[in-house]
Amino acid sequence: MTTVLAWATLSICLILTAIRIPSAVRGENRMMFVLFALITLDILLSIEGPYLVIDSWLGSFNLCNLLLRFMLYGTFLLMGIKVARAFASPGGERAIRGPIGLAVLGATAVLTAFFFFSMDTSGSTVGLSDLDPGPALDTYAALGRFYPGYVAVCLVPGMWRSVRGSGPALLRAASATLLLGLGLLIVSQSFPLIPLSNTWLRPLINYSAALATALGLGGIWLSKIVASRTSRTVT
Repeated sequence: MTTVLAWATLSICLILTAIRIPSAVRGENRMMFVLFALITLDILLSIEGPYLVIDSWLGSFNLCNLLLRFMLYGTFLLMGIKVARAFASPGGERAIRGPIGLAVLGATAVLTAFFFFSMDTSGSTVGLSDLDPGPALDTYAALGRFYPGYVAVCLVPGMWRSVRGSGPALLRAASATLLLGLGLLIVSQSFPLIPLSNTWLRPLINYSAALATALGLGGIWLSKIVASRTSRTVT
C-alpha cells in the first residue's frame, strides 16, 4: 500500500512540476517551480528503487539518505517562507527566516551530519531500516523529522486563518489540504511512540503528508490563477 502511495505521490508531484514549466520559462513565479521540483526529488530519493541506484553511485553507504535530509531542509525553508509570505503571516516568516529560525536550521543541519558520520552506515538501505538500532540512529531520525515539523508549526496559524476566512472556496479547500499535510508532519514527531508492529504507519504518514502538501500548494496556485482570470473578466 505504501509503495503504491509513494509512486502515486511522485507521479502527482511530477505532473505539478511539469505544469509549472511554461510559467517558469516565462519568468513567472519560478520559486514555485523550484519548490515543486524539490518536492519531487525528495519523494524520488525516498523510494527504494531510485534510492538504491543513486546511493550506489555515491558509494553505497547511505549518503543518499543524508542528501535527502538536506534537500528536505531546503525544501521546507523555501516552502515556509513562500507560504508565510503568501498568507500574510509575518510572525511565521520571522520564525522561519529570522535569527531563531536560521539558528534552528543551522543547528539541525550540523547535528544531522554529525550523527550520520558517527554511525556505521555501510550497505544501502532505504530509510536506514537495516542499520543497527541505537541512540545515534534514533537521534538522526528525530532530527530529520524535527525541522519540517518546526516549519509546519510556524505555518499552522496562518493556514488556519485562511481556512476559516471568507476567501474563495477553492483557496480555502487548498489551504485545508495544505493544513492537513502540515498537521501530519507534526504528528510524525511521535513516530518513536508507534509500536514496532505498526511501523507501516510511518511511511503512510510521511507520504500522505507529502501528497497533501503538494496538492495544497497546487490548489493555492490554481486558486490564484482562477482569481486573476475572474478579475480580468470582470474588468
